[in-house]
This record gives sequence, C-alpha cells and structure tokens, in this order.
Amino acid sequence: MENNEVKIYTAQDSLQAGMILETLKSNGIPAYKKDLGYASVMNIYGGYSNGGEEIYVAAENRERALEVLAGMGLGDG
Repeated sequence: MENNEVKIYTAQDSLQAGMILETLKSNGIPAYKKDLGYASVMNIYGGYSNGGEEIYVAAENRERALEVLAGMGLGDG
C-alpha cells in the first residue's frame, strides 16, 4: 500500500482484526493491521493478542470499507 492509507477501525483483539481483514479482502478491499502497544509481542509469543489492532485501507477505499464494517455490525473505530 502507498502512503495514502487511513485508519478505519480499531479492533479489540487479533481475532476480530483477522475477521475484518478477511471480510474486507473478500469484498476486494486490500487492508492491513497494525498492532497497538505490546500486541505484536503477544501475537509472536502467544499467537493471540487482546491489545488492540488498527485496521488501515487506502484512502480511496475508505467509504466502501466503512460500509463493509457497518454490514458487519461494527461502527467507526
């Protein structure tokens, strides 16, 4: 992704982040997550984090991605 990415949501944990990323992908929207705080360490050593994960998409996909989140029952993060 280029430098035009925007944060669209902060997931509660890595499980929720994974579900969001898969749903966005299945809707043709490339996205990635960024671990908050020590979440990356927990993901490495424990395979799971409840420290929060920020979800990013390209700016031009923002509105579509927010519609997908709304369809999942998730508000803006």
